[in-house]
Amino acid sequence: MPGVLTDKVRLGISACVYNCPVRYNGKAVDGMVHLGRERNDYAFTPVCPECLAGLGVPREPIHLTGPGQAVLCGEAQVRNRHGRDVSQQLLEGARDAMAALERAQVQAVIIKESSPSCGVTKAQIGRRRRAETGAGVFGAMLLERGWFLIPDEALASPVKWWDWRRRMHAWLWLKDRPISSARDLYDAWHVLKFVLQEIDRPLAEQIGRDLAALPKNPPAEKLEEFRTVILDALRRPSTLPRIRQAMWKTYVHAKKKGRLDGVDLHELSVDSPEVIANSTKIAAELALMERVSFENDLLFATTPVLARDKRRVRNRDAELASAGDAVDIDTAGDEPDATAGDAENPA
Repeated sequence: MPGVLTDKVRLGISACVYNCPVRYNGKAVDGMVHLGRERNDYAFTPVCPECLAGLGVPREPIHLTGPGQAVLCGEAQVRNRHGRDVSQQLLEGARDAMAALERAQVQAVIIKESSPSCGVTKAQIGRRRRAETGAGVFGAMLLERGWFLIPDEALASPVKWWDWRRRMHAWLWLKDRPISSARDLYDAWHVLKFVLQEIDRPLAEQIGRDLAALPKNPPAEKLEEFRTVILDALRRPSTLPRIRQAMWKTYVHAKKKGRLDGVDLHELSVDSPEVIANSTKIAAELALMERVSFENDLLFATTPVLARDKRRVRNRDAELASAGDAVDIDTAGDEPDATAGDAENPA
């Protein structure tokens, strides 16, 4: 069965993406409009490090003389349009934003990409604000903390959001999961290994081999080392072609090979991927398949962890109990194998 998150996911978010008019020119970006009713599944904490830095709204636009990582170690500066150094102000604002997220118990953040403060993989460098590899100042702080960061551009793409959301849920689930024995680690790996194979198959195969070679009672440090490797892999951004490939394979498996006979498919269509050539449509159908898998206690391959509130979990468990023994579909085979390389990958 898939893992389940029952606590509402707490998400940090750049305030300008949450439709707060806090950008340097007083404008905002309504990223929430793309989520529709799904926004109710999360508890948001909007922050703006530039506002908390006391730079005001509207304000002079700022730029970096080097990536945010270099600003953190004093090798680059943050300057406004007139060349004034505002590095210390922005650093203090970023620390205040971090403190607010920590008070809100946030560990995953939707962040404004390409921003000199909030950028994750790209930062605006120089007065001409050219995009370069590297994070903004606040983005660099969050990366150092090891949190799960989602670029805001993912919100506008159902395909990218499907990928980021499933990996975020898996990351949060593993981050807080008690792991005190090799058995605990093995059980977690069995849930997550398919998505790890998809992200980095050689790494997944190595993890599987190393896990199989663990002694019966490994030291706690070794267990945490495994956890960290998996968490770091889940945070890596993917590419659109790879995400589409994963979606199609998952869709084909669930529609053609999944044992769905007698399962209530709700309004899910019966068209095959060859008929539905629209990635956005498939993303919507995959979201519905996640609901079906949860209600019927099925393992949903590359969406290994689902977020459902406690009430839905209680209702699901009661319905399964009344129907008799729950059906546990193992898409990896009848007997799980610790080694990722030997497992059949349904995705």
